[in-house]
Amino acid sequence: RTTSDKATGRRIVQLTQGEGFCYPLYYFIPSVTKEGRYLIHHRAEAGEVQLHRLDLSNGESVQITDGTCEDTHWRQWCVNSGSGVLDHRSVLNVSRGEVIYFDGPIGNEVRTVDVETLNDRLLFTLPDDRIAIGQNCTTTDGDWFVYIHADRELYLSMFDENRRTSMVKRSLAKGTQLAAYHIASGEHRSLLSINSPIHHVLAIDETRLLFCHPATENGMLLADINGGWYTHLRTQDVQGGTVCHFVSTKRGVAYEVLGPDLAGSVAGLYDPSSHDRFEFPLPTRLGYTHTGCDPEGKHLFFESMTDWSNGPDCVHDMHYLLRHHERGDDEWLALTGNRRTYGVGQKSHFHPRFTPDGQWIIYTDGDQRTESNHIHLLDATDLPGTAGLRDLV
Repeated sequence: RTTSDKATGRRIVQLTQGEGFCYPLYYFIPSVTKEGRYLIHHRAEAGEVQLHRLDLSNGESVQITDGTCEDTHWRQWCVNSGSGVLDHRSVLNVSRGEVIYFDGPIGNEVRTVDVETLNDRLLFTLPDDRIAIGQNCTTTDGDWFVYIHADRELYLSMFDENRRTSMVKRSLAKGTQLAAYHIASGEHRSLLSINSPIHHVLAIDETRLLFCHPATENGMLLADINGGWYTHLRTQDVQGGTVCHFVSTKRGVAYEVLGPDLAGSVAGLYDPSSHDRFEFPLPTRLGYTHTGCDPEGKHLFFESMTDWSNGPDCVHDMHYLLRHHERGDDEWLALTGNRRTYGVGQKSHFHPRFTPDGQWIIYTDGDQRTESNHIHLLDATDLPGTAGLRDLV
């Protein structure tokens, strides 16, 4: 289904449809296989969430998991989708052509399914008293699966009857583990332990890892596959602004710092090796901002949420930085006008990411026919690459 954005005229291709909600494996990590043929995504429908494989050459969709976990909810960041595989915690291992996911009665069986053959096998099982709580990754060479787990009883006790938690409760968390599993040998490593939930981990390369957030503030932190240490990169600034979203690119880590009441927000690039960085102001019209992901680091672009007046549904748009000027008068391009998504939680965000060929932006958008959200492509073939960026890496 091909349409165009009413405000910008930019071409949009809808990849999934139906009554359910379809969304990629978040946007910090890949959802498209190495050769660009398959898109791996969640489908939440009729009280169940499973993983599906969409063949981008012919549109064929195949369910690739048959998860049976009764409690798949990713607390506190998304709505409960019922049974199936643990929501938002699956990983595409691009190098090996496999998808790693959590299944079993309590979600502690870590399994992998081959994208091509659909052969499924058990990797390992977490102890019953532990629970996978964050969005995970593999290192870029595909050798290590890096994941986050916590004490099951303590973690679940942090949430009230609405499955929400407070900053105070988060600061009481103890013994969250960032761990790694070597897929070929079966070696396990505990990389670090922290008295705080960890929300997601993503790989910079074969060894270095980014994760977030500390218990009492947002921010990005650095560790590596050998474990035993971590360090802060960009957390809270003196004006009270905090990093919320960040993505790894070949140019450095792209991120935004949201100012108090969303005033004075900035975006930037950060070199985790030298700790060199540069930042630039975000237009005030962007509101609550997510940094878009271009793994090549050629394009800086942002999703913004500007209107919550529809209750649980949100209005989003996307903006592209055409040229950065040191003097401050940056040039911006609207990629879309206001577009409505449905529902709440992570399933309602665009979470935009460039496809591996650099020609499209893959994102989650609303389908008014079913009042659900589905995976779309936004035509980016004309985007020249953001000009005026200072090389850090």
